[in-house]
Amino acid sequence: MRGLCRRLCLVAAVLGLCGGSRNCPDLIVDRCLCAAERAKGPGRPALRIKVVCTGGDLVETLQPAVLPNRTVSLILSNNKILWLKNGSFFGLRSLERLDLKNNLISTIEPGAFHGLSELKRLDLSNNRIGCLTPEMFVGLNSLHKLNLSGNIFSSLMNGLFSELLALKALHFNTDSLICDCNLKWVLQWARNTSVRIAEETVCAYPSALQGLSFRNLKENQLICAGPLELPLFELIPSQRQVVFHGDRLPFQCTATYVDNTTQVHWYHAGRLIETDEESGVFVEDSIIHDCCLITRELILSSIDIDATGDWECLVNNSYGNSTKQVEIVVLETAAPYCPAERVINNKGDFRWPKTLAGITAYHPCLQYSFNSIAFHNGAEESKAWRKCNRTGRWDEENYSECPYSQEITQVLHAFSQMHINLTTVLEFSRQLTAYTRGASHFADKMDIIYLAYIMEKLIVFVDEVEDIGDALIEIASNIMLVDDHVLWMAQKEDKACTRIVRCVEHIASQILTSNIQVISKVSRNIALEAFMIKPSSFTGMTCTAFQKISANSDKTVVHDLGRWEANPDQHLNFKCNTGNLNGSLVNSSTRNAVAVASVHLPQSVFSQSSAWQSVDNSTCKLQFIVFRNGKLFPSTGNSSNFADDGKRRTVATPAVFAKIDGCRFGNLTSPITIGLRHFARGIDPIAAFWDFDLLDGHGGWWGEGCHIISSAGNITTIQSTHFSNFAVLMDFKTVLSFPQYPGEFLHPVVYACTAVMLLCLFASIITYIVHHSTIRISRKGWHMLLNFCFHTALTFAVFAGGINRIKYPIICQAVGIVLHYSTLSTMLWIGVTARNIYKQVTKNPQPCQNSDQPSYPKQPLLRFYLISGGVPFIICGITAATNINNYGIEGNAPYCWMAWEPSLGAFYGPVAFIVLITCIYFLCTYVQLKRHPERKYELKEKTEDPQRIPSTEVGHGHITDSVPVPQATCSMISSSLLENEHSFKAQLRAAAFTLFLFTATWTFGALAVSQGHFLDMIFSCLYGAFCVTLGLFILIHHCAKRDDVWHCWWSCCPSRRNTYSVQVNVRPKVNVNGDTQVHAPCLQESPCPNKSAVFNHPAASHCKLTNLQAVQNHVNCLSPVTPCCAKMHCDQLLDDEAHIHVHNEGTFRPNMHIHRCLKSRTKPRYFSRHRSAGEREYAYHIPSSLDGSIHSSHTDSPHSTHDSQSGHRRACCSKSDPYPTVNQPESSDASTVIYTCAKMPESDTVHHPAHFEMHPRTQSLPFNTTNHNGILKGNVHEAMIYSSDSTGNIKTGPWKNETTV
Repeated sequence: MRGLCRRLCLVAAVLGLCGGSRNCPDLIVDRCLCAAERAKGPGRPALRIKVVCTGGDLVETLQPAVLPNRTVSLILSNNKILWLKNGSFFGLRSLERLDLKNNLISTIEPGAFHGLSELKRLDLSNNRIGCLTPEMFVGLNSLHKLNLSGNIFSSLMNGLFSELLALKALHFNTDSLICDCNLKWVLQWARNTSVRIAEETVCAYPSALQGLSFRNLKENQLICAGPLELPLFELIPSQRQVVFHGDRLPFQCTATYVDNTTQVHWYHAGRLIETDEESGVFVEDSIIHDCCLITRELILSSIDIDATGDWECLVNNSYGNSTKQVEIVVLETAAPYCPAERVINNKGDFRWPKTLAGITAYHPCLQYSFNSIAFHNGAEESKAWRKCNRTGRWDEENYSECPYSQEITQVLHAFSQMHINLTTVLEFSRQLTAYTRGASHFADKMDIIYLAYIMEKLIVFVDEVEDIGDALIEIASNIMLVDDHVLWMAQKEDKACTRIVRCVEHIASQILTSNIQVISKVSRNIALEAFMIKPSSFTGMTCTAFQKISANSDKTVVHDLGRWEANPDQHLNFKCNTGNLNGSLVNSSTRNAVAVASVHLPQSVFSQSSAWQSVDNSTCKLQFIVFRNGKLFPSTGNSSNFADDGKRRTVATPAVFAKIDGCRFGNLTSPITIGLRHFARGIDPIAAFWDFDLLDGHGGWWGEGCHIISSAGNITTIQSTHFSNFAVLMDFKTVLSFPQYPGEFLHPVVYACTAVMLLCLFASIITYIVHHSTIRISRKGWHMLLNFCFHTALTFAVFAGGINRIKYPIICQAVGIVLHYSTLSTMLWIGVTARNIYKQVTKNPQPCQNSDQPSYPKQPLLRFYLISGGVPFIICGITAATNINNYGIEGNAPYCWMAWEPSLGAFYGPVAFIVLITCIYFLCTYVQLKRHPERKYELKEKTEDPQRIPSTEVGHGHITDSVPVPQATCSMISSSLLENEHSFKAQLRAAAFTLFLFTATWTFGALAVSQGHFLDMIFSCLYGAFCVTLGLFILIHHCAKRDDVWHCWWSCCPSRRNTYSVQVNVRPKVNVNGDTQVHAPCLQESPCPNKSAVFNHPAASHCKLTNLQAVQNHVNCLSPVTPCCAKMHCDQLLDDEAHIHVHNEGTFRPNMHIHRCLKSRTKPRYFSRHRSAGEREYAYHIPSSLDGSIHSSHTDSPHSTHDSQSGHRRACCSKSDPYPTVNQPESSDASTVIYTCAKMPESDTVHHPAHFEMHPRTQSLPFNTTNHNGILKGNVHEAMIYSSDSTGNIKTGPWKNETTV
């Protein structure tokens, strides 16, 4: 059963297709479908056929013969049909719907729809139809709906739809539809025939009706009036054409054909172009395309040079015209170029490329983030242009379309464009006043020009709005903060300053009325006072302009030239008194205010009533204005013929304006008197008034009718026989000018000298860091010196670089904090240094320790950093935490520091206390050195570090017969025992002098930035002198006058290293007092009771000490020391003690027995020498360093001298120390070895030669001997062949007590 049903359905489908084919037997076109359907309504054909041919490539309509006669719907959309011929659908009598949308139809021949009497719907949308005529629709008597939208026509001819009698709906929306008077008939026709115009039919032009639905328009909106707006207007080519002489160039101008009055013409240089065969110019006739476009062609067959310029196509009709231009540039064969150039102006930075002569270059306008004017989508980008003329030079230029590069100028330009009325003028003036408070940052002349324009707009509201006058005075006052050159450029460009002054002068004349008798306006730079006066009762008047003095200002400000003008934060005020008293400006100042200008009108001004006639016969308007300076009166021309008599003078006083309005008068019979205070120093003063008529209205100073009657100090009094703006001009250029410091920069000497000091300080810092292990300085001294140098450099570097950064509040506060901290820290490091010197001088000598006793540990340095760095940090932290505004700018001070009151407790008090304590240390140290002259050098302390066993240097030489052997004590220690090459006296002098230099430099630097003219330069020079002195002193004392530093410096130079080493080895040795060490016999006595020894040899003999010392090249005689080894010898003699035997022989014995005082790594040994009964014995602590040469400078050892005879030196032993002592060293990296020889009888000094013998010992130090028991055969002089290297280095052998030199 199911299979039967399936078969029946298949048969029915086949029959249906066969039926369709029977209805369209001749339709064989691809993509065409034919369908048949039964009629549903009465009166219709029983079978309705629909033919659909869409999306194909039909270029013309189907032949009616291939279509069934009963075709009701014919769909031919989305093809490529180009035109409709006459009778294209003839024979399709039943056709009711014809769809031809989305084709390329541009032409419809008359009668194209002939025979379609039943057609009800016709769709011709989205084609290219431009020409529409009534003949096209002949025969469409039954047409109900017509769609013409999306075509290219812009208007519809009158009576177009006269054949469509049954039309009910109409669509004709296009992108170029012009709703003007030519479509007025459509509204009338649609209303009369009840045709519904589709809602989506909207106007495209004119712009006033754009987007409005056509059917909703009124007839009076459809008018034909300019300007002419064309849907299509193009020029081909449209861009600038660059051609060579003789080239051919065609142009085509096409526009919308609005109506039959539309015409196209060509113009060049304003001249109508017609065909000229001789010149090669051909203008073709106009051609109309599709009834909607008109085209006219211009052909330049042989272009001449004269063709350069703009060629214009003009389209006009009965009610307007429109034009388009194209530029032609005709070049010669060898045309020059304008060079590439960079132009910076108030519109931005423009880089113009290399451009061919005759070409106009275009540059896009620069856009800025703050620019409030944004380009709309599709709007043409603004451009600047610049023309390169035919000679290869840049000529005309135009930047007017570009926005200003500065935000200030853009804002002021926006202010100038705002509309002002009585409702908005007050708020507008307040906003402008607030904005101009930052006028000191205005840098463009256009800023001043726009402000002048705005003030001229505001002046008309002065009599209606009370506060406008105050706003104008404030704005003009703010303008006087602008740089002089900007004001000069604005005056030269547009007389902006003159216009501003005129506005200020007109304020009083508009405000004063019968109801307002007196007005007074004040500001920082301008003050105005005006009165209504009666000439008949006038008794004279004196008005004085004052400026108040701030509470913290200098009380002598009245007498200080220029100080009042340099502090313009205080307002100017007028004080007027009636009467004929002429108050002198000199006596007008008070303790709280300074008088800057005065004007006196005598009573006799109105004495001649015939010369003074009031307009209303009763009152006049008297006004006075004072300008703080002459900034609003810039002279823009050559003033050689004006008030300065050929000299370039400048306004040196306030400018005072005096005038009487409402009265007619001539020149005054009694002159007015004006007193003016100078704000600048100059010579050759001259009185002048400002004449607005000079220099073609730009104005200038004129001296006629003005003269100076007196000049006292910085006040000049002048008289004039007329009213105007008065001032005193002076010559500044021939006067020695001292610019105010600190300004933007300090005096150049500050920077130069600070740089020299920093170079010296950093050279010292680098030297002590790089050569720390070589330079003889204590650990404490090293830290103190480097911290002092660093904080000193920080103090003066920040001072020179930031003391005047007052424009940047945050930076200014940081500068104040750093200066506060670094200065306190520097002072504390000097104080700590003074304390360290005192502690070293007063330290008691320590007892000699054996190897079993603990060594001295290194003391920590943290306490010094906590004092010198932590205390300033705490003080600065508390000061800043209390109020951060304690740092920065104090009042109007031109420098970055601290407020006065906090600085007393946070800076000046602590500094004074530190200086006091430091000076006490200095004094105590000086007293100790006087009481103990033997304490001259700082020795090292024992440390816990393991020590090597070095040896000392022993020099040798000869004493001539002319130089007697001193009967004194000779105390010799190795230089490795020195903590500092400088003596205590040298250190004390250096520390005190450093404190003085630092304090003086800081003081002079502070005065250099806080004083007025002239004094600031003097203190800057003093600062520079002390600054350089401080830096050089640090470098010379701590580096240049130290032999160890010189050795380090020369060691960095390979070419001089060896030479310097040799020079160091042959330098004479000096003793503790700085005297030259000679080869004198060491005369020794033991302080131990009942011990004595005599060690004598003749004048020409050698001073022989120990075996290990003999390898050195130098003998070092230093301060008298405690006979440590002698003490040990007296108390703790060892079993294996060796003795020194003294013999009365002329030569040394070949053997001598020497015991050494060792510590740590070797057993302690002792020297002893035996003398006869009653003579005492001395022991010697042998130094364990090869660095035994002490090259004290002259500064450190002021007593050092050199004998004039070569090879002869003064003995190193001092006669004043019969029982010398030594301080216990603080920190030592070598075994402490001390030589002491005490005073002995003079008779023994030259009679007994001595020999040393060394007895056998189990732990003796081998010294070039074959004796296995350590016995040295021969005298010690034979050991001289063993010498250390240039640096005094030695090596230890496999055993503790074996040393390799």
